[in-house]
Amino acid sequence: MISTAWGNFRRLVALATVSMSLAFGGAAKGEEPEESSAEEAEALAPPPKPKAKPEAKPAGADASAAATAAEAPAFEHMGPETFPGRLRGIEGGSLWLEPDFQGLQWPHNTRSGLGVSGNFWVDSGSEWLIRGTPQQPNSTLRFQQGRGVLRLTPAYVSGRFFAQAQAELVGNLCQAANSICLTTGTFSTDDLWVRVGMWNAWDFKFGRFEGWEVYHLGMGMDQYTLERLGAGMFGVDPFTTPKLEAPTFYGVNYIQYRPSDGLAVGHIAFHAYPTEFLRFELLAKLGTDNYRSDNATGDTPWNYLGGRPTLIFDVGWFKLRIAGEYQKRTATTQTLDPGAGQKKDPVPARMNKGVGGSIQFVIDPVVEFGVNAAIGKQDDTDAFARQVLENSFTTKSVGGFANVRIFDHFLFGTGVNWTSQTDQFLAAGSTANNFTSQLQWFGAFQYQLLGYLYVKLVGAYAQADFLPSDLTVMQWQNHMYSGRLRLLYIY
Repeated sequence: MISTAWGNFRRLVALATVSMSLAFGGAAKGEEPEESSAEEAEALAPPPKPKAKPEAKPAGADASAAATAAEAPAFEHMGPETFPGRLRGIEGGSLWLEPDFQGLQWPHNTRSGLGVSGNFWVDSGSEWLIRGTPQQPNSTLRFQQGRGVLRLTPAYVSGRFFAQAQAELVGNLCQAANSICLTTGTFSTDDLWVRVGMWNAWDFKFGRFEGWEVYHLGMGMDQYTLERLGAGMFGVDPFTTPKLEAPTFYGVNYIQYRPSDGLAVGHIAFHAYPTEFLRFELLAKLGTDNYRSDNATGDTPWNYLGGRPTLIFDVGWFKLRIAGEYQKRTATTQTLDPGAGQKKDPVPARMNKGVGGSIQFVIDPVVEFGVNAAIGKQDDTDAFARQVLENSFTTKSVGGFANVRIFDHFLFGTGVNWTSQTDQFLAAGSTANNFTSQLQWFGAFQYQLLGYLYVKLVGAYAQADFLPSDLTVMQWQNHMYSGRLRLLYIY
């Protein structure tokens, strides 16, 4: 009875401590970031071997205390101080904040239990679009965007082996009662995966997750922002057939991001860590976007199959990343030939492939910078085995970024990217295919205000050039100017 009461008391104290750490987690940390911490050192070390079960002893307070001490914590706060790796980038910079941890394993501080972490951000700003012809109106946008992620990561560690899962529950700022928010999701899920492997050696991962990043943008052009889209048409008629739009950058990302194609599409990945400075990912995408009919998607049901090998060579101050990818989308259902009374295999298909790489340098704790390049190609075929010319194109991107620490907790970042896209459409009497390009630049100031609360001011400019193959339509340019203030809290 005494042993049971003492064990219950210890659990109550542990739960109270967890609650206080979640409430005040980031506030007392990060004021003067240390060069290294006990948590970081522990994260780099292999998981400890499980302690032997204590031998049976006579009932008493001493035996009960020894048994309780051997138990792992039920909950663990996985804040930024527990992120893996000692030199991912300068602290607070875009490399340091990269969400895939540059491929490093993260079995939440090597303990068994439930890890809790996440982040919230809110952007407030304005964007101005100036279109270069009298027939196309300009646009002014005032916006506030926001997103919150609660990350739950249970894990079990046995020696160097571990089993791990993760679910990220997402809330979006957009909460309109109509369908305007459906493209981003009012409530949704980011990660949902299960992983098993050996610490610092290998693992298999199954579910919904992102592949390793190759093309790094820096402190601007953040995902889900308008500045990332650049100087687009945004529903304004370009007076061309087919319609033209400003191209978005290509970073070997046809299948890198979390699958969003439909009901039954997911990722499988194998990761290998043969040395301290070399790691590999072999990412596969497979599934069916609608496995019964086209009622849910309003489109032909498609099967997806693709692969994306990635290599990262990382010695801390120098990083080399290389990746290639191939994906094919094919129709799920045969067609019927009424005249012949036969079934025929489906013909429509879409093929995506590409390759790219980047190099990055980190001079800790002052500066990090890098350059990127990638080229991708898409081929589209319709139900009559004809190439869909406007949807068959080649995209090329090149760019770079730099982040500099001006003084403690204060960073400046800048970056530039240029993307071009040429499709296969050729208008009558023309000798040039449709061509679009976009030059995007940004500058950002970031201050670590309190704990892991970051305030970031971003200004951006983009110029999109449209050169239609149709000789009856004049060439034009769009210009975009934008500014936003981001509050980001990580825990």
